[in-house]
Amino acid sequence: MRVATSSIYNLGVFNMNNRQVDLFKLQNQLSTGRKILTPSDDPVSSARSLDLTQATRQNEQYVTNVKYANDTMALTEANLQHAIGVIQDIQQLAVQSGATTLTNAEKRMVEADIRGKYQELLGLANTTDGNGLYLFAGFKGDTKPFNEQGYGNVRYDGDQGQRAVQVSPSRQIPVSDSGSDIFVKIKNGNGTFTTAQTQPELPRTVRVGDGGSIQFSRDPAGGFVASDYRVDWDSVSGNYTITRADGATTVASHAALVGGVSALGMVITAQGNQPTAVNGTATFDAKLQANGGTGVVSPGVVADPVKWANPLNNQNYRVQFHSVPDPNNPAKMLTSYDIIDNDTASANYNTSLIDGWNYTTSTASAANPTATRTDSAGNPNSFPRKYTAGADIIFSQQTGETGALYPGWDFGGKISMDGVPKDGDSFSLEASRDYDLFSTIGDFSAALERYEETNLGGATFQNKLNTTLSNLDNALTRILTIQAGIGSRQKEGESVQSTNEDLNVQYKTTISKLTDLDYAQAISDFTQTQTYLDAARKSFSSIQNLSLFQYIS
Repeated sequence: MRVATSSIYNLGVFNMNNRQVDLFKLQNQLSTGRKILTPSDDPVSSARSLDLTQATRQNEQYVTNVKYANDTMALTEANLQHAIGVIQDIQQLAVQSGATTLTNAEKRMVEADIRGKYQELLGLANTTDGNGLYLFAGFKGDTKPFNEQGYGNVRYDGDQGQRAVQVSPSRQIPVSDSGSDIFVKIKNGNGTFTTAQTQPELPRTVRVGDGGSIQFSRDPAGGFVASDYRVDWDSVSGNYTITRADGATTVASHAALVGGVSALGMVITAQGNQPTAVNGTATFDAKLQANGGTGVVSPGVVADPVKWANPLNNQNYRVQFHSVPDPNNPAKMLTSYDIIDNDTASANYNTSLIDGWNYTTSTASAANPTATRTDSAGNPNSFPRKYTAGADIIFSQQTGETGALYPGWDFGGKISMDGVPKDGDSFSLEASRDYDLFSTIGDFSAALERYEETNLGGATFQNKLNTTLSNLDNALTRILTIQAGIGSRQKEGESVQSTNEDLNVQYKTTISKLTDLDYAQAISDFTQTQTYLDAARKSFSSIQNLSLFQYIS
């Protein structure tokens, strides 16, 4: 085979160039520490490392997002903790105000302190984060959530949403909460139902002079006008004169009243004897504006939620009291009560749950035709259950009761009453509804301002205090629930952050395996390539002297 001299020269140059290229590449790898300098060095590893680099950068952003979310939630949690402290301060002030030794002036001092706590709570509800976004405005972070229309009247202008931060490809963590959920949607009462004083109702009994009493019941035919009434008894003629405050009058003889007459929209029945010593005069308050006794109702409890969920239970009742002098001891009052359906939309509205008596039509039920609401000598107090101060009022049929509206009824709930209710006084029981925290505080401030140092004023205030303490307890429970949810999200954020950081370590380890240079191998290759290049140079220098012209010359 004949090899041209030019081919020998070209091959030598080619080999030296290749070794120089190899040496250049190895020197570049050694100086950068990277095994892959261009995608062509290792297309598969290069593509894989590019994907992992992108995933790492995305993951680093998730870590940053988690840190922001945790910082925001920590700020929210701190504000809620502060709010809990303020509510507890208000509770303490409320309990303090219930002391019977406090005067009107001292109660107003407590009220002034509560106003300061109220403003502090309103400020916490309008807290912003480091970016100027309101923590408790829902999605509307740039909108002030709570705007005061008047003391105790606060309007919520946020929404029901939650701003969220992406912390992983498949997970967002909420970093804000709706102020409505925290400060507005708070169930009043015991969380299931609420009790309160209501307007007195008929029948009412008025004792005139030293004789018997007159019972006033509502006339089913209508015509009753809420007003003040004056009852005068003429001992000479034996007649009653009943005068309405607006001037309307009626006169009936004692004999007629014993049988019962309808007048002024009421059924009027007299019991007992005519006054003998003096003419009697009594005022009958039928304006139905407020209870007149010292009865105080508890928030009540539901001992059996399953029974309370009975479809027959419409959770809208009034407990009405009837009080008359004891015929055997006129100085003592006989007080009884009834539990009455108070839902105007119900077919059983104004009907007794205990014995089925219908207060609208003044008729007994078919199940208990002997039921009555007219007092008599043999039955001086016609209401079905006797009242004992401090005893439970149980929402179920009791032993010996007949003709119940719902036979065998048992709704699994109870309330208790204390004090001395007046004739006609009533207390309501209704399903709990949402009642905002600011209204609760405003209502209690109003009760402190209106407090009167009388037995009646004390009872009215105690009822309001019981309601306030129940509502504040519910507010605390609500905020603690929200706070627990934030704590859970914080824990989740910390877990996600740890996972993301672990992923970053794994990503970087894999990238390192794909792209990082093996220095021992590279240095060995660099030395070997240098040797190859030196050998190529020496061989080329020897080959270039093989020209025939050298021998000719």
